[in-house]
Amino acid sequence: MNGAAAVSGAEVRVARLEAQLAAATAAAQEAYRDTTRLIRLLTVISQPSSSADLVEDTLSTLSDVFAADVVCIGRLVGDKLTIQSSCGLTEGDPAHTEGWSASNTARTALADRRTVAAAYDHSVELPPALATLGVRTAAWVPLATGPDELLILYRRSEELFTSGEQQVLSSVADRLCLALRSRERSAATERLAECGPRLTRHLDLEPLLSEAAELLHQLTCSQRAWIAVVDGDTAELRSRAGLALQEGLGSPEGQSPVPAGWPRPVVELPGWETLVQGQPHHGVDGSHAVLCVPVMRADAPTALLYVARDARRPFLADVVEVCTVFANYLGAALVNAQLYQALARSEASLRLITDSISDMIAVIDADNRFIYASPSYARELGYDPATLIGQPAADMIYLDDLESVRAVRGELAGLSKVEYRVWDGNGSLVWVESALRPAPSEDGSIVVSSRIVDERKWLEEELRQRATHDPLTGLANRALVGEFLDEALSVPDITEVGLLFCDLDKFKAINDRLGHEAGDQLLVQVTDRLSRCLRPTDLLARFGGDEFVFVLDGVNDLTEVTEVGRRVLRALDKPFQLANEWVQMSASVGGVTGTRRQTTASDMLRDADAAMYQAKENGRGLVEVFDVDASTRSRDRLDIRSDLQRALERNQLSVHYQPIWALDSGEIVSFEALVRWHHPERGPIGPDVFIPFAEETGAIVEIGRWVMAQACRQLVSWQQRFPGRPLGINVNVSPAQLRRPEVAADLLAAIRDTGVEPADVWLEVTEHSYVHDDVTQWATALRASGAHFALDDFGTSYCSLAYLKRFPIEGLKIDRSFVSGMVDGSADRSIVRAVLAIAESLDLRVVAEGIETEEQREMLIELGCRTGQGYLMSRPVTADEATALLIPVQGSSHRLTA
Repeated sequence: MNGAAAVSGAEVRVARLEAQLAAATAAAQEAYRDTTRLIRLLTVISQPSSSADLVEDTLSTLSDVFAADVVCIGRLVGDKLTIQSSCGLTEGDPAHTEGWSASNTARTALADRRTVAAAYDHSVELPPALATLGVRTAAWVPLATGPDELLILYRRSEELFTSGEQQVLSSVADRLCLALRSRERSAATERLAECGPRLTRHLDLEPLLSEAAELLHQLTCSQRAWIAVVDGDTAELRSRAGLALQEGLGSPEGQSPVPAGWPRPVVELPGWETLVQGQPHHGVDGSHAVLCVPVMRADAPTALLYVARDARRPFLADVVEVCTVFANYLGAALVNAQLYQALARSEASLRLITDSISDMIAVIDADNRFIYASPSYARELGYDPATLIGQPAADMIYLDDLESVRAVRGELAGLSKVEYRVWDGNGSLVWVESALRPAPSEDGSIVVSSRIVDERKWLEEELRQRATHDPLTGLANRALVGEFLDEALSVPDITEVGLLFCDLDKFKAINDRLGHEAGDQLLVQVTDRLSRCLRPTDLLARFGGDEFVFVLDGVNDLTEVTEVGRRVLRALDKPFQLANEWVQMSASVGGVTGTRRQTTASDMLRDADAAMYQAKENGRGLVEVFDVDASTRSRDRLDIRSDLQRALERNQLSVHYQPIWALDSGEIVSFEALVRWHHPERGPIGPDVFIPFAEETGAIVEIGRWVMAQACRQLVSWQQRFPGRPLGINVNVSPAQLRRPEVAADLLAAIRDTGVEPADVWLEVTEHSYVHDDVTQWATALRASGAHFALDDFGTSYCSLAYLKRFPIEGLKIDRSFVSGMVDGSADRSIVRAVLAIAESLDLRVVAEGIETEEQREMLIELGCRTGQGYLMSRPVTADEATALLIPVQGSSHRLTA
């Protein structure tokens, strides 16, 4: 009986362990699946496209990755949910016009501002389209684009959306809203640049104010817009948009924020004390947020621009900026219209008016000579009006603009306007805008009213510059690259168009260590160097972050593209000085050529990006061209590969140590041994460059054996100097080493020969390298001796879970990329939480890498991580410097800082 009971108990324990393993595996698979979904969706959102295409592509991808039968964006209007965009519904579906009855679950998601997943709410009648599909479950995700907007996913599966899927949906919804807002801002900037000419074409006040209200309504995406004109101590409502004429504060619905009782004393207007100072006023009227921006003239408000919308969507700073610029445009247009009205009312007082206004008024005869010039010519351009009489008007006009002015006059029938440049009395070019109209006489003369528009032209150019150029470096941006490429590829020519995609290596590390200001300085310095690598016909652009793009118009083959890429790398060779520190930078460059009238801009950008990533994988600081038929290593890489064979015997290698410490106490618990190579000619060569070569050539075997021996001897030295203090050593081991039976035996011998306990040694295996099946037996042998295995850079590759199954892993190291992004990014924080959950379920030790801020350390402790390493504690240092870190400082704890 006792034997049977023992067997039964063992079976129960085995079953329990198997259940725990199955649960952990399922959790890991779910985390991996959610991460893959998020990466795919964020890739779609980051692609350059219009707002409509962005929504369509995102909905389609959501449908694909979540197996959703219908994905749509809807807006709650009363008790109806109106579908604005969808994937899975036909274009003629009534949901787009009549809407669906809003479910209780949709109202809950909007009210609580959280993602809700549940079986479909059958408290309301199922819409025909969903009933036909047999929808069982759905997820409702509130969108930040509006208080009543939802992202909804329906599917026939009875399986509810998991919490991980809900987190991914919430993150994607936030990113989608940010991307849509960015595109809307760019579109608003472009529309704003067109407003000036559209307003100034009106010479009558009423049409001007009417169009101004409509433009203001469109620019601000408001529900209501209206304009009041200030006359002395009274303000009068003159135009409105988005508001029926009969609407007012006293309407039965009470939905209009426009106050009744116009005209009104200005002192009764809300925020008049602020408006009279030329500053915008924010207010709330019932359920509406109201913004008022004054149109100033002579330091006093001459008109007031009002916009209003739902109070839950207050107007942000970018809307205020748009309204302020628009107010300047309207102010200029009002002045222009009011002056022309005055001219129309009294032609007899023309001389008096033209002598007093700031605009320059001239009468030009049929031979294009001055008959009359107003005194404002002296004030504005520095010309004595008397000396202009009889002179050709063309003498003042810039030669490149003369034909456009002549064309306007030649076709003159009524009022026409033209902008051009003229020479002032000091010999400088000035932009003017002139309104031309035939004079009342029959002699062919015309009246020209001109004003200097230098400031407006500068502002319009600034707006265009912002829309097409990077504000930090002044380079072309992503949008201009696409336009330039499209234009170059459309030109018929025997030459090709070349493209280089350049990504700065490890820029983020410099940005995090020295600060964003230093990072910006570095980008400006890099831009200066890269600009010298181009021909006059080429284009250099900042594509985003630390990515630069070169468009080479007119190349013969990939050889020329590669040569420019090498010139780029050479330009970055010299160190950059940042914050009293010299910083060494490199870049990975991918190149491609495109055939005119065959290749598309998007294809070239995609292929160059792929080649750039190939350059990074091959060692960073390299140029790779997109050529699947022939790919050869560069001369520099061959030299490095050759020199590495003799680096150990020439004493060029050394071992540095980076401490691993307890996050809560700051106590050093272990060190990671890191091999370093200082080349006598090339200087320091990063391990990410030479380790892959060492693995390819087999040199990793001898280097690994030497590093293990050095690290173990140093550990013995520390243990003897600091008896009773538990210390371990972490040594990186390549799968290429474990593939050879003799190497595994050599590593174990190196451990034992130095007198180190194998249990004090952790062997780190990175998941970036492929692990063959024959490695497992030797790894198991090393583990049996007492040595431990840890999986480095966990989560950065697709083979993480395979390592956990095939290796005797006892520890995980969270990659620095997740640690650096978890403070500001919910996705990275979720990944770190998932890794810790996997580790806990499998009883694995976790070390977080790349901890550089106190905020990161505190968040890791809060998530349950106990140990970590990074610059917050110390950089990798020499053995003597590492020993100094172990010596307690009198009167302080063991907590150390870099």
